[in-house]
Amino acid sequence: MNEVAQRIEEHVPSLQRYALALCRNAAAADDLVQECVVRGLTKAHLYQSGTNLRAWLFTIMHNLHVSDLRRNGKWKQPADPDAALDNLSVSASQPATVMLRAVSRAMMALPDLQRVILYCVGVEGKSYEEVSREFGIPVGTVKSRCFRAREAVQKRLSEPGMSETRLSLVG
Repeated sequence: MNEVAQRIEEHVPSLQRYALALCRNAAAADDLVQECVVRGLTKAHLYQSGTNLRAWLFTIMHNLHVSDLRRNGKWKQPADPDAALDNLSVSASQPATVMLRAVSRAMMALPDLQRVILYCVGVEGKSYEEVSREFGIPVGTVKSRCFRAREAVQKRLSEPGMSETRLSLVG
């Protein structure tokens, strides 16, 4: 069991990125990662040696997130202290910052699975096959959802007022 604990620790950074993509809130993402790690450690005896530990942890995290959504209701959002600070701060005028914020907003508007797949492929640089194995869905579904996510982000970036932030998201 000590070996599984060490292997779980190796996956914490990717769990944090996935939790942030799911929660859209840094504090809630940290809580989700902590809950996932605790669940992974307490249920380590159920892990089958030789299988994909990362996929097992991601499944635990996904199930915890879905359970939390069901428990709290879809419409309730936990308080986000970072959002309050953002409202108090002055927006940066640098083009790169404005562009990054626009892309971030466009990605946050995507459905959860599309956002996570686009993040894995576009940001983490994973192949469609890696994402397919990680989430246990067909490669064609990964490609389709990634394509739809890219189209939705491009459409949102081409809306009025976003012309200066237009990006090419072809990948």
